[in-house]
Amino acid sequence: MSKNKELKELYEKFWGELETNAKQIIQEEEKQENKPANPLLLKIDEDEYESSDLKVMIFGQETWGWNKSFGKSIEEGMSRYESFFIKEGFYKGRSKSVFWKAFDFFKNELNKHHNNKKIVYLWNNISKIGRDGERGTTKKIRNLEQTYFPIIKEEIKILKPDIIIFLTGNRNSDLKFHFSDVKFKKYQNSATLLSKNGNMKFQPTYQVISKDLPTKSVKIYHPSFFGGFNNIKNDAIRLITQEID
Repeated sequence: MSKNKELKELYEKFWGELETNAKQIIQEEEKQENKPANPLLLKIDEDEYESSDLKVMIFGQETWGWNKSFGKSIEEGMSRYESFFIKEGFYKGRSKSVFWKAFDFFKNELNKHHNNKKIVYLWNNISKIGRDGERGTTKKIRNLEQTYFPIIKEEIKILKPDIIIFLTGNRNSDLKFHFSDVKFKKYQNSATLLSKNGNMKFQPTYQVISKDLPTKSVKIYHPSFFGGFNNIKNDAIRLITQEID
């Protein structure tokens, strides 16, 4: 069975109850920005994926009004991902976004390090369902996803990435929800950056350890916290390009 068919069957397994309860929230919420957007549904280029030497999945936090309020079909959702990310589409025009700058930083560094290997990249989010037209999520939307669409661990099981980079910052509770045995092991800290208001020192790079994750899984702050390139990302690159005990 193809990977895309496996993903579609995974989404179908949860879709009925998810759709019913998402539409209930949409009816209850007066503010458009508190209504759940369509979930981020993955799709791959099957030939490219199967012929690759390394598979890398990079997580952000959540989408910002992805595909408008919940109501699109699974097929439409997967096609949206394909046109945005896989094909020469909208992603290529988002180069000024701090997230996509960080994404391309890791992509470029890994390509340089493994210049004799074919690497394929995937984009994912630790929260699959965001708000319609606004950043972040709400308690209702998070409960909706965790109750009716807890599929991240299964996506990873299907796609079997060799490297996972979590640009998820302080969203440890979400990681703990999806991976109940997860542990965070400090790697090293070359960075001495403070937050923009000077009140918070950034945490070091962490190896993320779980039986359901590849050994080379790493977590750092979401790039919006520090506005771009710094030593934290260099620590992360060192961790995922060396052997790990």
